[in-house]
Amino acid sequence: MSREVRKIKIYEFRKNALEIVRTELSDFYGEKYLNVRVWFDAAGRGNKEDLKPSPKGITLSIDKIGELKKGIDKAYAQLEQEKRKHHKEEKRRDRRARNSKEK
Repeated sequence: MSREVRKIKIYEFRKNALEIVRTELSDFYGEKYLNVRVWFDAAGRGNKEDLKPSPKGITLSIDKIGELKKGIDKAYAQLEQEKRKHHKEEKRRDRRARNSKEK
């Protein structure tokens, strides 16, 4: 069996000025994996050629992608719920402030 690792870049986004988060699918010893990893600009020049993988990230067999998605979806839903709650509380405070000024 070949030790060749095949990687397919799926998506990436900038985390900050020197780091990106990259999602890849890979094939290693005939098994398929999902890699979500932080890559950093090793030279600090902003060139994509200088990007190196960091130890920050996860590698999962593809049968676990659904579980990861569930966790991300739940985290996103929780954050959206908190954002709505915070927005309602701000509106309530603004109304109270306006009412107290009118009196």
